[in-house]
Amino acid sequence: MLQTEAGANALPLDTLDRQLLIFPYVEQYNRLINEMLYIYNGATICGYQQPFACNLRYIPDLKEIMAKSRDWDELQHTWLEYHRKAGREMRDGYEQLVDVMNEVAYVNNVTNAGEYWYLPYESGNFRQDVDIVWEQIRPLYDGLHAYVRRKLREYYGPERINRIAPLPSHILGNMYAQSWSNILDIIIPYPGKKLIDITPRMLEQGYTPLLMFQLAEEFFTSINMSAVGPEFYQNSIFEQPIDRRAFCEPSAWDFCNRHDFRVKVCADINQKSMISVHHEMAHIQYFLQYRHLPKVFRNGANPAFHQAIGDAVGLSVSTPKHFQTLGLLQRSVDESSYDINYLFSMAIDKVAFLPFALSLDNWRYDILSGNANKHMMNCHYWNLREKYSGIKPPVLRSEKDFDPGAKYHVPANIPYVK
Repeated sequence: MLQTEAGANALPLDTLDRQLLIFPYVEQYNRLINEMLYIYNGATICGYQQPFACNLRYIPDLKEIMAKSRDWDELQHTWLEYHRKAGREMRDGYEQLVDVMNEVAYVNNVTNAGEYWYLPYESGNFRQDVDIVWEQIRPLYDGLHAYVRRKLREYYGPERINRIAPLPSHILGNMYAQSWSNILDIIIPYPGKKLIDITPRMLEQGYTPLLMFQLAEEFFTSINMSAVGPEFYQNSIFEQPIDRRAFCEPSAWDFCNRHDFRVKVCADINQKSMISVHHEMAHIQYFLQYRHLPKVFRNGANPAFHQAIGDAVGLSVSTPKHFQTLGLLQRSVDESSYDINYLFSMAIDKVAFLPFALSLDNWRYDILSGNANKHMMNCHYWNLREKYSGIKPPVLRSEKDFDPGAKYHVPANIPYVK
């Protein structure tokens, strides 16, 4: 059986425990997932004020627009059209998926699919535990949110940004407002001071996706871990193929034969991809470390463990000291403004992400468990986004829409809380 860590998560049928599923459920489940992913992968929109340029995809086109454009209307157009094409059309399929998952839970003697979702964590109070951790972090997030809102209010004007209202999700540099790193030019605390950005040096030095993975391998071997071997480089995908369009959600793969491990990543030559490459290689390293064990033990200690290791490695290699070691950064300046800019850039990526992940999986739990009405799914989603993140949609939404479906992990049915 193939195992994967799709960026952050295992494939959905690991969650459903396929060994206990009877065939009709497996068939129906797979059909629904494939139909929703077909909609997601095929979503294209027309460009802003470009009615004949209608082949724009999320990766790479729309992702880049959301990151780089500062035009309010262009960002709103891109957000609305993508959510219409990628999300709305799969709503019926997701409602059917909820029913199938609840049937599966019933077959396995579990109250509902929401409870089944969290069984692998082996905690009777898992959701409460997560909420306790979030409440400890929340004061930091609230301060960060207030500061970013003030900066955006100064940039876009008080007629568009209310000083006490939630932030519109389309102006935060990301289609899902899950990271705010791409608007650092607007919100950085000390704009005149030096900021860590290794991208120009990477381009100057002729970095390639292959070189980035080789450097990641060197990082692990330097701490006495395993080399990946030539088969990894022969079989993996490191960049978008020139002869076809591949769906490139970053993922690491264990083919369960103790020697075939691969990644599928369409890496760009920039700092963000450099960190992502190390993250994926951490999954590969974990595969390597437990490959000698019986199959039943070749998995993370719990569903979050793989991701925790990947993120820990990502943080380790994103420090100024490590970039200096690679020759990608000059010696750091010893002043507080430099440190504050660096720490702030980390916060708008890591801290800003937490309430997004929490609201998305709390939404799914509520839908799967029946705590929220399936016919009010979109409304409930935005209620949770506002509650946890202080984020609102650019315009009023309705139950014709299905905005969470525009996020890959929803049609793929991949848990996000980990």
